Amino acid sequence: MKVVRILFWMGLMVWLAACGGEAATAVPTPNDGSPPPTGSLFYILQETRRQALLRYDLATGTSQTLFEVPENAWLSHMAAAPDGSQIAMTYAPSPGANEIQFGYTSLYLLLADGRSEPRLLIERRAEQEVFFNPTWSPDGRQLYFSHVMPLDPDSFTYTTMLEQLDMTTGESTVLAEDAIWPRLSPDGRLLAYIHIDRDSLAAELVLATSDGRNAAVLIPQDRFVTLDTPFFSADGQWLYFSAVSNQTSSAKWWERLLGIEVAAAHNLPSLWWRLPVTGGVPQQLTTEAQVGQYGVVSPDRRFVAFSSRSGITLMQPDGRNQRPLLTLSAADSLSWSP
Repeated sequence: MKVVRILFWMGLMVWLAACGGEAATAVPTPNDGSPPPTGSLFYILQETRRQALLRYDLATGTSQTLFEVPENAWLSHMAAAPDGSQIAMTYAPSPGANEIQFGYTSLYLLLADGRSEPRLLIERRAEQEVFFNPTWSPDGRQLYFSHVMPLDPDSFTYTTMLEQLDMTTGESTVLAEDAIWPRLSPDGRLLAYIHIDRDSLAAELVLATSDGRNAAVLIPQDRFVTLDTPFFSADGQWLYFSAVSNQTSSAKWWERLLGIEVAAAHNLPSLWWRLPVTGGVPQQLTTEAQVGQYGVVSPDRRFVAFSSRSGITLMQPDGRNQRPLLTLSAADSLSWSP
């Protein structure tokens, strides 16, 4: 895999410029007699020249800024702990005035009180190292993430590892290679992720035990143009994922996850699908393709929410009754806590 740093920077600026400057606008929940959704949604707001981590209170319909990303800093991904008390972030502080921000992120923790600053959890050991895609185990004791390490900085070659961090001992374990977008089942027993072929960069959906063992491919490389962001249903019986099926693109997986755009290569509108964890034929859930999607299940199991550049959308777990919740441009990170 090759990454040219200046392409990353140029792509990052194009991507931020493409994100609309629209403020968060709540869309009223239809009065159909059903109980409204509850809890809090954590999301990353992407506006022109502004990036912020916010918490949206579904009861009051208001958003609270938890962290305003400083100028020339970069927040790539985040995941709120199951109890909503703290947030894991892959974050690159500002390198200084008039310096280039390349987006080489370390792993941080942020208290969700709206007053704290990010605290370093794992620092980069190499200049071109990158952490991304953090996700918590259901009990909050383990943090999973993907980790890019440079093999030869001169030739821009890298290796990607899926790792598990024990939050009590601080010990990190490599679970899989060439793996991104980890998510845990509600009971914490299963791990879903996307495996990337080193040569073709084709993506496949993999299901394993939470320690990375017994890995099995559920969606092979030739089924979709590309796929990503898997997550489990509330009962653990289904796996949702975002996939591109009807178009071709020259975009590489690392271009999408790091935000690199070369012309329109990053703009890959995708649809939501699901299939049983036991395998089978994928079932299409949405009909309107959107860019940069990421999904979660509500704590009460009644809703699925997903973020995209178009906003945050709600639907029932089977894909019915889709409706916008917030009209804004959100990054591909979303958490829902009680």
